[in-house]
Amino acid sequence: MPKPAPRLLAIAFLAASLPLAALAQEKDTQGGTPTDAGFFKNAGASGLAEVAFSELATKQSSSSQVKNFAQTMIEDHGKANDELRSLKSGDKGYSLVDKPLPDAQKALDAMSRMKGAEFDAAYRKQMIADHEEAVASFEVEIEKGSNPEMKAFAKKTLPTLKHHLEMAKALPTR
Repeated sequence: MPKPAPRLLAIAFLAASLPLAALAQEKDTQGGTPTDAGFFKNAGASGLAEVAFSELATKQSSSSQVKNFAQTMIEDHGKANDELRSLKSGDKGYSLVDKPLPDAQKALDAMSRMKGAEFDAAYRKQMIADHEEAVASFEVEIEKGSNPEMKAFAKKTLPTLKHHLEMAKALPTR
């Protein structure tokens, strides 16, 4: 099998990173960095996606372990989403999101057609990937963010996200 040309790999990487770059362009009218505004928008969208994936899991899964994990995700991410939205009060200049990002929506649409073990495997994979990404994003906000409220939220929430990641990895593989 021929190796992909380096140029094709570079184009694929660029295409994959464009949505994140667009989020980073969001401005913070309170003097914070684009990191803060991008974090706010990305954390909001991914939190909504976690709840949506997990609500689907409560209906489509055949595993009580997956359903219990999904219920934990709905509760924990629901609380985190509410807390994140409360940071918008006082007009921090951040844009609220009301739906998952397009890639997450595409995955939700695909998973809505699955049931049982097939769904469980896809849900596990999605939860691991999403939580690995979330942990990295929250760590960046803690390190590079300038908004004290955002940093405090990230520091408070990060241990829960790491725990969710470990829980997701422990879900049945089939």
